[in-house]
Amino acid sequence: MIGLIPTTWSNNLVVPPLAFGMAMLNLAFDKIEGLGYNNVFSTGNLKKAVTGWCAYFLEGDRQGLTAAVNYTGLVSAFILGALLSAVLQRAWGTTTIWGASVLLTIVSDLYAFLLYRRSQYTKSPFYRSGQDDGHLD
Repeated sequence: MIGLIPTTWSNNLVVPPLAFGMAMLNLAFDKIEGLGYNNVFSTGNLKKAVTGWCAYFLEGDRQGLTAAVNYTGLVSAFILGALLSAVLQRAWGTTTIWGASVLLTIVSDLYAFLLYRRSQYTKSPFYRSGQDDGHLD
């Protein structure tokens, strides 16, 4: 809906729906591979990436390495998304937000499909609970 609002409108009318949408995203998606993260802003993710790298390099903590790689990927994706958005806004203006909406819809649909496939796999008579090869993790 934000992409439909004329640029002449006051930010006081645009920011509340954006804030509400970000709050919903923040609430709905808060973990990746069992690690808490924030998908709306990236400062906490950056802190956790640095903490993970320090734990790995200074203490040899393998879990720190896993966290560091995950959070570094999140921060990198955030940066690349912000840069791409800035470039696309020059051409598309405020309608650039539709690209993010389409991308999120595709990712959400793919994720729902994969969850469905996993549920079907675990119902299979060939599935042995607790003895699989770990590929669903």
